[in-house]
Amino acid sequence: MSREVATKKQILESAYRLFVERGFRGSSMRDIAKNAEIKAASIYNHFDNKEQIFAKVFKAKHPMFRLLSILDTATGETAEELLTDAIDRLNTELRSEPELLNLFFVEFVEMDGKHIQAAIDANFPHDSTFMRKIFGMKSELRDIREPVLVRSMIGTVFANIMFNWFIGDSKPKRWGSSTEMTDVLLWGILRKSNSS
Repeated sequence: MSREVATKKQILESAYRLFVERGFRGSSMRDIAKNAEIKAASIYNHFDNKEQIFAKVFKAKHPMFRLLSILDTATGETAEELLTDAIDRLNTELRSEPELLNLFFVEFVEMDGKHIQAAIDANFPHDSTFMRKIFGMKSELRDIREPVLVRSMIGTVFANIMFNWFIGDSKPKRWGSSTEMTDVLLWGILRKSNSS
């Protein structure tokens, strides 16, 4: 790795740590340089401004891509087992590394979400082990178009994670367990009518 590439990597790692701890506005170029152990003026040899650094950090560290890679490690013989394992793995990861979502909130609140589309266009996987596994269990699923199924599953899992992040998941008796959430995701909230 060249020295310039190594320095850029140091700057981006420094910026990431500061952005998730202090937010965009709370992190100055001087702070980023100091944290990266370089001279403040030399940071401009690599990046024009703080927003350019943030855009690069967000593109590389967007939490959705990390969450998708965690989903790919999920296992199970049935759709219910697979989804339960996926939710458990995501919750475990977010409890162990809560700053994963901090970057998303900085982007959403301070940057008005303007970097999200570029990050998705650059990084969203076109092939997912998790989705292949789920679609391999097609006989267990309703006849739903794949994009709708993907959106519903990821949206529901992400919403559950966000909810747990806000309220904590120390009260499963009150808010429900991951097994109960999986049950609702898989089977819905309405009873099937006898005429169906």
